[in-house]
Amino acid sequence: MFDCAGCIHFHSAYSYDAQVPLKTIVDAGIRSGLHYAILTDHFRLDALQENWEGYHENMLLLVGEEVSPRYNHYLAFNVRKPVVVWKTDANPQPVIDAVNAQGGFGFIAHPDHEGAPLVGARAYPWLDWNVTGYAGLSIWDLMGDWTSALSSRLAILYACWRPGNVLRGPRSQTLARWDQIVQTRHCVAIGETDNHGHLRRYMGFSKRIFPFEFAFRAVRTHVLLEEPLKRDAAADRPRILEAIRRGQSYVSLDLWQDPTGFSFEVFDDGRRAYMGGEFHRQGPALLETKIPAPGRIRLIRNGQLIWEERTRSHMERDLDLPGVYRIEVEQSAAGAWRPWIYSNPIWVK
Repeated sequence: MFDCAGCIHFHSAYSYDAQVPLKTIVDAGIRSGLHYAILTDHFRLDALQENWEGYHENMLLLVGEEVSPRYNHYLAFNVRKPVVVWKTDANPQPVIDAVNAQGGFGFIAHPDHEGAPLVGARAYPWLDWNVTGYAGLSIWDLMGDWTSALSSRLAILYACWRPGNVLRGPRSQTLARWDQIVQTRHCVAIGETDNHGHLRRYMGFSKRIFPFEFAFRAVRTHVLLEEPLKRDAAADRPRILEAIRRGQSYVSLDLWQDPTGFSFEVFDDGRRAYMGGEFHRQGPALLETKIPAPGRIRLIRNGQLIWEERTRSHMERDLDLPGVYRIEVEQSAAGAWRPWIYSNPIWVK
């Protein structure tokens, strides 16, 4: 499989709450080594209408939308007309239906967003879990993770000085809810940056939260493709979007260690299943994970930790029971164990 690193959910000057020109953002993505990036301005598809979608040097820019009423924000992909609702609209099901009606698909954005009252950042959680028709949810939001560390003046200064050091990974309640959902339906995960590039002042200091060069090296969604990218937008666009929709991908923090080379598979003598897929066990089978550098691997089955191992390269386990399996990996960086990789599940039946 060919690993393509990308960033999902960020905002340009087309959004009412952002100021960074799209050209500046695209240049930052190229310098950061992204293979793809998905812009999601609020209620807008201006970048699509102005022909920004396509290859910019080695990076494919795709244009989606963030449908963002007061609560229940939704990331819409593969849409050609913006889905617009009132800010006070509290029912997200029509939004999901409208996206699907265009042949698109979507993900629940920052579902457990808490905000940061000390700096005036409001909370934007997802409230309605009775909805249907969505492809998945975001399990790790860079901006939400970072703002959750802003609990005191000293904490704010440290978070601005060493932003990567305060990132704690997906919230436990988000992972727990996801583990419940996947017991009943196909539901996959992405990571998101939610970056606006705001210039903020606090206690006499100015800081851009965040420069896109930082945001694009932080929380990424790596998609796995059976063939390399062709540098043809018409050919590569549907392949990347389909891999995201199917969950043939993993979420990672790329600041300290490139996760390229990570794999998670279930196989027997004749069949093989990748992340986002199903495996129908008929006899002896093996579960295997490979990592490109030393780390601490956790194997999760049906939401429960069933195995943990420190290893330099890989882990293998006999597959005896059906269930929904996924992988978490931590890396040792900056003097502590840090969140690194979160796989999409494999459904074993």
